[in-house]
Amino acid sequence: KTMAVNCMSCLYTTKAFGKGMIERNHGHLVTVASIAGKLGVAGLVDYCASKHGAAGFHASFAEELRIIKADGVKTSLICPYYINTGMFDGVVTNAPNLLPILDPKYVIDCIMEAVLTNREEYFIPRFLYITVAFFGLFPTRACQIMFSYFKINETMNDFKGRDGKAIGAKH
Repeated sequence: KTMAVNCMSCLYTTKAFGKGMIERNHGHLVTVASIAGKLGVAGLVDYCASKHGAAGFHASFAEELRIIKADGVKTSLICPYYINTGMFDGVVTNAPNLLPILDPKYVIDCIMEAVLTNREEYFIPRFLYITVAFFGLFPTRACQIMFSYFKINETMNDFKGRDGKAIGAKH
C-alpha cells in the first residue's frame, strides 16, 4: 500500500494529466516526496523506498520535459522532514532547532511558494539542503557519523505505527 500511495500515484497522475500539459506546454507537476526520498532511515525501509521511487520518478519526468523542450511545464519536488499530521505519531526529533517536526500549514505555504516561484526542489526545513549536499560530497562513513550525531536513526524508536503501538527500531 505504501508503494501504491507514494510512488505509483505519481505514475498514474502523470499518465492522466502529463500528456495534456505537454500538448499545451503549460502546467505544473508537484511531487511531494520527503527527505526520506533522498536518504535512508532505519525503521522506515518501506517508506524510504516509496519516497525514493517518487523522487526518482520526478527527476526522470523533469528530464524528459527538458529533452522535449516542454519548458512551459514546470516541476517541483518537495522534500519535507516529518510533518505533524499524526502519521508519524511518537516520532521525535533530536535537533529541534535544525530539524523540527513541521506544522502542516507551514509545509503548505512552502509548497505554494515552490509552485509560484517555479522552484525545482524545495527541502523543508532549509537545513536539509546542507544535509543532502553533505551526503553527496562525503563518504558513507562520514554520513553515518552525521546520522549518529543527530540521532536520526533513533527518531522512530517511539513511533506508534498504524495500530498505536510503539514499533521503532530500538537498539
